[in-house]
Amino acid sequence: MDRNAPLGLKLIAGAKLIKGAMLAFISLGILDMIHKDLSAEALHLVQLVRISPENHFVGMVLEKIGLIDPATLRRIGELSALYASVLLTEGWGLWIGAAWAEYMVVISSGLFVPEECLATWHHFTWLRASILVLNGAVLAYVAALVWRRYLRRREQRSAGATDPSG
Repeated sequence: MDRNAPLGLKLIAGAKLIKGAMLAFISLGILDMIHKDLSAEALHLVQLVRISPENHFVGMVLEKIGLIDPATLRRIGELSALYASVLLTEGWGLWIGAAWAEYMVVISSGLFVPEECLATWHHFTWLRASILVLNGAVLAYVAALVWRRYLRRREQRSAGATDPSG
């Protein structure tokens, strides 16, 4: 870890690494389920947590799970693995203090914020609003760091251009 990195970047890096690792394990679990009977697996899980399968909502969920085909499950697993790799790359890059990782975080966070705004606007929940605020804060924080770094480089270049000894 870059010892001079701000605490905020260290926290963001840790959170992205944890989220990426968790999502990678989830995607492996999803991909492992492709050739299994999803209804039987879900029923086994319901029985493990001691929920009655006769419950109306549990019955609906079990019925819907049975409708998921292997191709859809594979796509979900692949997309979640792809997103996990993005999170792990961002987290590792921030952890080692790479400038490219800061740009990557700004771009990936910036891509999701408009969609989160629309989703929160159309279907407001406090959870969505909290996620939007948190992602907006991460975006603003890292964008401000990138901008300050850019201004410092520009200032150093202009100082080097005006220096008669250099």
